[in-house]
Amino acid sequence: MHSRAPDGAANQHPRCQRKPEAKPAKQARNQFALLVTIRRSMGLLANLLTLHRVDAQVRALRTRVDNAKIFFNAQEKQLALLERQRVELETQLKQLKAVVHSLETDQAAAQERIDKLRSELNMSTNDKQYKAILNELKVLENQKDETVKRAVEEMSRIDETQKRIELHAATTAERAKVRELAKAKLDECMKDVGERLSELESERERAADLIPDRERKIFDRVAEETEGEAMADVTIVSLRHREFACGACNIEVPFETYAKLSSAADAVVQCKACTRILYLSEETRGASNEEKSAEKPKKTRATASAAASSGGDLDPNSPEAIARDKAKFEKTRKL
Repeated sequence: MHSRAPDGAANQHPRCQRKPEAKPAKQARNQFALLVTIRRSMGLLANLLTLHRVDAQVRALRTRVDNAKIFFNAQEKQLALLERQRVELETQLKQLKAVVHSLETDQAAAQERIDKLRSELNMSTNDKQYKAILNELKVLENQKDETVKRAVEEMSRIDETQKRIELHAATTAERAKVRELAKAKLDECMKDVGERLSELESERERAADLIPDRERKIFDRVAEETEGEAMADVTIVSLRHREFACGACNIEVPFETYAKLSSAADAVVQCKACTRILYLSEETRGASNEEKSAEKPKKTRATASAAASSGGDLDPNSPEAIARDKAKFEKTRKL
């Protein structure tokens, strides 16, 4: 016998059966799509401000890493320069030693020739031979003296070069210590900033995807020109006189620009002086609303005073209207 299915289960349509729950990945995609929809509805300037804030954080972290890299690369260049100088000094020292060795060889040869000529001078048999040997002997002695003088000078240069090499070695050791500190600082910076920088770069890409191509290109170009300060708040100089200024360069902003930003949430307007993208902050909007609300009671009081003087809005049965009509009647009877 076949086992009977529970009541209602056999008649249940396949489409009515419970579907398996959505996977976490699908839920995450749905949440992200919902977030994108909400952000797109925020308005172009709001999305630009979000991109501006994230871009500023990315640039700050990149600047920190770049500064550490620049400092480390500078130490590397200094060490490379010191290494080239060391090679040059050692080459110079070798050349000086070779010159001294050559001079010492010439000096020894001259001395050997002088000793030989002195022997020949003692053995000379006539006056002519004696004078010839004596003249050659004087020339060799002068050459020997010059060779000794040059050798002394070159040996002095050797001593100076050796001192420079020792000093250069000490400088290189100090620079190597600085280079190690710079390397440690760079590694620490990359460890602290690397993960956060990757997160912010991903967030910046998502924020940039919410902005149309034209406006995003404008933002990127201005951000590069102003070192990340792509947006500026419009400051109120005098709302009564309709005077406004750019919050970055303090150049006057026309009232039409302020009105356009107040009425449209997706208007991209650039400052004519510094080319930054202008926007109205919450403080600026609040100050504008407060001044407008402060002007309304003044207009109401002025309207009430004008109505009281004309008397056109009084109730005919009110005491003020009766007293007014009575005064008019007395004035007419006297006439």
